Amino acid sequence: MEGRTKLEVSNTSTSLGTVESKPQEEVVPTEAPIESSHNEAIVLEAVETTPQEDTVPIVAPISSYNDTILDISDRLRNLDLIKEGIQVPTIVVIGDQSSGKTSVLESLAGIRLPRGQRTTFPLVMRLQRSPCPESEIWLEYDDKRVDTDEEHIADAICTAAEAIAGSVKGVSDTPLTLHVKKDGVPHLTLVDLPGITRVSVNGQPRNMYEQISRMIMKYTKPEESIILNVLPATVDFTTCESIRMSKKVDKTGERTLAVVTKVDMAPEGVLEKVTADEVSIGLGYVCVRNRIREETFEESRREEELLFGTHPLLSMLDKDIVGIPVLAHKLMQIQEVMISRAAAKPSEPPLRRSKRGRIPNRKYLQ
Repeated sequence: MEGRTKLEVSNTSTSLGTVESKPQEEVVPTEAPIESSHNEAIVLEAVETTPQEDTVPIVAPISSYNDTILDISDRLRNLDLIKEGIQVPTIVVIGDQSSGKTSVLESLAGIRLPRGQRTTFPLVMRLQRSPCPESEIWLEYDDKRVDTDEEHIADAICTAAEAIAGSVKGVSDTPLTLHVKKDGVPHLTLVDLPGITRVSVNGQPRNMYEQISRMIMKYTKPEESIILNVLPATVDFTTCESIRMSKKVDKTGERTLAVVTKVDMAPEGVLEKVTADEVSIGLGYVCVRNRIREETFEESRREEELLFGTHPLLSMLDKDIVGIPVLAHKLMQIQEVMISRAAAKPSEPPLRRSKRGRIPNRKYLQ
């Protein structure tokens, strides 16, 4: 299809079908866009997927186009172009301390991350699906590469964290990049920022909250950034620090997607919270079940599907806003659009003022 940014996406559902994304030949709009309620030139075509009986890992699209745009984005990010005033499209993950953020990242990557420790640096997670049966995992920091595996990844991250932070107890701007290439993971690059807390522990500086706030503002302020805000169902969303911070840089919520965690612990008010939308989340909500420590990822996926399919309250939620597979699909969809637009027209005004290749809003994502 000439002259329009085109995406082919599948109907999102908790039955995990293959999501296929075809390479795009042209991404620069040259013809009049299809009119929508927001005058956006995005074509979203629903492609039926074949349900699978067994629960399988998240299936992400494999295409040279996806690989190319992600590699370009990652290489630009590694050059630290923010210092030069050049913004790279990024999905930034934020959330209050103990919001379930680590559990969400674990489920997307299919690996176990360190638990019970406060991250004090940006963790860049580069996920890439590989047809090889064995996973390939490595860390990059301070111009070094450290190979590891799924069994030792948590220890490797802790060791790297000590090397990055050293004797510094506060926040470090030095990022740690985690590469995960394995079968069944989505093509995504996420930047996980420290959990927001007002309490300093273990000799941390008294202004720890202010340090974390400055880091979050640095990564979320650019209009090329998409904010993935992790909100626990156990609290009132309006009281979350992560909401307050995201509103400083995204007042209308048009580039914020919310993940609602711990829904099995507080199912009574979940439906009302996501439908009332008191905190104005422009890209919508996705409700997920947190993986219990002893569960495998396959067991967790089955339990999540069972929870949203049989629970008397949670089963009332629309199927296109529940489950880790739905979250992965929406993130890939958003990421591909925003990187494609940035690559096609790098000199174009910021996303909010652009009508070309605009990120699909909540209506389109659903």
